[in-house]
Amino acid sequence: MDYSSLNTTVYKRKKLYDYALAFMALLIPLVVKGFPVLIIVAATIGVAYFFRAYQRLGKPKKDYYILPYNLLKDAFINIFKTKGPLFFMVILFFVYLVSAVFSENKEVALQKIILKSCYLYFPVIFSLTKWDKRKLLLVIDFFVLGCCLQVIISVIDAFWASGFQFDSFEFTYVNLSFNLHPGYAAFLVNIGFIFNSIRIIFLYKERKSLSGNRWRLIALVGFLGYIMLLSSKAGVLTILVTTITLIIYSLIVIKSSKFTVLVILLSIGVFSLLSYTFGSMALTRYNTMKNSIEKKQEVRDKSRRIGSSQIRLVLWENSWEAIKQSTYLGYGLGNGKNALQETLKMNNEKFVFGLNHNSHNQFFEIMLSIGFVGLLLMILILIRSSLGFGSFTAISILLTFTIIVNFAVESMMEKQTGSIPIVWLLCFLTSGKSIFKSVFKF
Repeated sequence: MDYSSLNTTVYKRKKLYDYALAFMALLIPLVVKGFPVLIIVAATIGVAYFFRAYQRLGKPKKDYYILPYNLLKDAFINIFKTKGPLFFMVILFFVYLVSAVFSENKEVALQKIILKSCYLYFPVIFSLTKWDKRKLLLVIDFFVLGCCLQVIISVIDAFWASGFQFDSFEFTYVNLSFNLHPGYAAFLVNIGFIFNSIRIIFLYKERKSLSGNRWRLIALVGFLGYIMLLSSKAGVLTILVTTITLIIYSLIVIKSSKFTVLVILLSIGVFSLLSYTFGSMALTRYNTMKNSIEKKQEVRDKSRRIGSSQIRLVLWENSWEAIKQSTYLGYGLGNGKNALQETLKMNNEKFVFGLNHNSHNQFFEIMLSIGFVGLLLMILILIRSSLGFGSFTAISILLTFTIIVNFAVESMMEKQTGSIPIVWLLCFLTSGKSIFKSVFKF
């Protein structure tokens, strides 16, 4: 038996796992449905590959026949040893599972459990991942490429819808994102903007040049313009904070007066140009939100149509009222939305009641379903996922800040387009913490 050939085969199959992780990162900004099925199929193929490799190596049958069991056992041992965000995610999943068992709406609860399963399978996948610099950068670059594809496909789709003419209506807000709500698209591309910026900063620090990587600069400008055109209020806020934070971070890392002046002038120039050219929709939506807040206390006709910002204010007020009526223990998975609807009906909010929305705030959504236990677990996950990264900590905090801002205005974890990317991102950060700390070091 040629053991060198067999070892080469096993090595190649392990490398296939690296590219499977990277390909998953590529799909995160693009796939909106069916991700749990995709994960199960990929896991089945992966186990089959290793099963065959162990057979060819002549390993004892007990080693490969119980391979799935051994992998799951190792995963849970790793998760429980760390007592970190992956551990809290698994606990949160089982809290949801128990809540679903006692739910009065079994059909909706089952759908929700499938959605919440990402709190289980992503921790399992990432707890088994052994990170190195090459693998980490490969995953980051593939995610950035996925964001590039999201932007390119969205622009092409907008051109198609406008009959291949520049109809500004097709290039703003809902019409621009080909498969995502503007808030979700802006969130994903903002994460891509952060990762791409970090790659540019450290490539420049290592090589003193961006030769061969100018596409990254083009992507940055494209991401910024895309978010401005989407005009998501959370997206515009987070990209503003992101840009300022990354400018300061780059100046600390590079420590060059020439680079400092170049970055500041370039950032001001690009942002001013994009704001002047594409910012009218964002400004209009911001003014609408400002007026909604200022007129919050005014008497209004609850049956008349109101703007999105006012709708959110009504939903938040009634969500909190429903939470207080639940004695802070939640209503059970699948029942929270019904409790919100009942409160809206009781308060005669006819227009908002007719929309049949959820709370549009992830923290309220968690409390409506599983109470303050769930909220505490989520807060622990977010805090633990943002600290302890060494020189990368400023960026991990920025990523967590972006998640929190979006949690405040959307029930992000109630759709695959929000839950999959966010849990993936938090697991990626947590499982690769030591490598992030060593790779992004200055």
